[in-house]
Amino acid sequence: MQKNVDVHLVRKAKKGNSQAFIELCTAYQDILYNSAYKILLNDEDVADCMQETEIRAWTKITKLKSEEAFNSWIFQIMTNIAKDILKRKTANAESEERYMSDKVEQHKAFDIEQELNGLEEIYKIPLILYYYAGFSIKEISEQLKISVNTVKTRLARGKMKLKILLEESNDG
Repeated sequence: MQKNVDVHLVRKAKKGNSQAFIELCTAYQDILYNSAYKILLNDEDVADCMQETEIRAWTKITKLKSEEAFNSWIFQIMTNIAKDILKRKTANAESEERYMSDKVEQHKAFDIEQELNGLEEIYKIPLILYYYAGFSIKEISEQLKISVNTVKTRLARGKMKLKILLEESNDG
């Protein structure tokens, strides 16, 4: 678009002429869209960016100091909005990743708990006392009135049996 026509339309738009502003947006639409697409790589996000760019430009056009700078001004608005969209997407992706990770951990914890309940009591009780309640091997031996070596053996065998149960449940 010719510079003098741009300046004329910008002056009209600054005075509240919405038709002049629409003409400006139409003139810059393709180049803004292509530039936004190179940043966002997604048609949906680009459409949001374009809409927000036009809204923000319309609400702020009266603050534009130099009509000749409309081109760089509207590009700056579009670039800032595109950056904001990328930040939100990154934050949402991280949040979703944390959520999914938490769900996986909860599922794993549920699997472990479920399989732990399937163990024989001689293995289940030492495992619960040691890993969940935080008792030492010596304290467990005193609680259950069995030797320290028996506690160690039951913990080792219980872990092995639990591992097998978990692998079987995950395979099938």
